[in-house]
Amino acid sequence: QKKYPLLSFEVGNGFKTGEISRLTNKHLSRVDSSKTRALDVDVVYVDIGGLSGSEGLLEAVSLLSSITNALEPRCIVIKSLCVRRLASSIVPFSDVWRGMKSLQKVSD
Repeated sequence: QKKYPLLSFEVGNGFKTGEISRLTNKHLSRVDSSKTRALDVDVVYVDIGGLSGSEGLLEAVSLLSSITNALEPRCIVIKSLCVRRLASSIVPFSDVWRGMKSLQKVSD
């Protein structure tokens, strides 16, 4: 906030969509009515603490969906151990495709 005093920073509970709505309305009321562009939420930073395992992953996805629907941000940055574990186990499809192609060449 010190580095970017013109940007709004808020802390809220993402599971409480009413709270998110009130934070958004608080900033919307500060927008000059002569401006035609509405205030948009550009980036949301989410720190998901205390959620782990498969249930934590489902709750994290649910939370991200809720934030997306409530704020429609351009980008969501998430800090979550359970999501990081999932992301580290995902294999890009291009790698799988190349592996399948090389197996086909060997069998031909």
